[in-house]
Amino acid sequence: MQSYSQIIRDTLFAKTVQLPFFAGFKARRSKQLPIQEPLLPYLGVYIIGEDMPPDGDANAGDIRFINDLKIGWQVIIENNDPVDSELKLDAAFWAIMNGLWCDAKLTNFWQSDLPNGALIEGVMRGTRIHNWGVIGKREVPMGEMQYVATIRYRTMFDPIITDRLLRIHEEIVPISGMEPVPPASEVQRIIIEYEFDATKEKTS
Repeated sequence: MQSYSQIIRDTLFAKTVQLPFFAGFKARRSKQLPIQEPLLPYLGVYIIGEDMPPDGDANAGDIRFINDLKIGWQVIIENNDPVDSELKLDAAFWAIMNGLWCDAKLTNFWQSDLPNGALIEGVMRGTRIHNWGVIGKREVPMGEMQYVATIRYRTMFDPIITDRLLRIHEEIVPISGMEPVPPASEVQRIIIEYEFDATKEKTS
């Protein structure tokens, strides 16, 4: 019922909140609601966007995509010491990098623990940004770390065949050279019929 992008984001969220560094953080998977002072320290893991160029020629074969999914991490802490604040944001970033990308069950292309057959093919790029400011009516000093990773996986959408091949009608007409096929009233056809038993159809 859910896309692989949703599954990947939910798995990354679940693994991130379990990292020891984020014990005591308030965590969310959506930016829909505003972040208020009582939520600090805060951790967010979001779907930022997704690019889907074709996997191979767009007009050849089944529909297939190379999915470049952008997942964003947002870490906000309260701290009026700029040096200590920067160190903590950097520690948060490093906890994410080591806690996720060193996880063999997450990044293993053949034996991933992602559900529903989802697989992470690779992390194509990452971007980190630090922001500073205040939050809430009391103007509490805060530091923010934003990390966006572009995660690549592939999807294919095979056609759904509903008209089963149960009968083949074949007619053979003897002709010479490239002459046109004569009508049935002039040349007798050799007719072959193939019937297939639907009850013996192989299912997977």
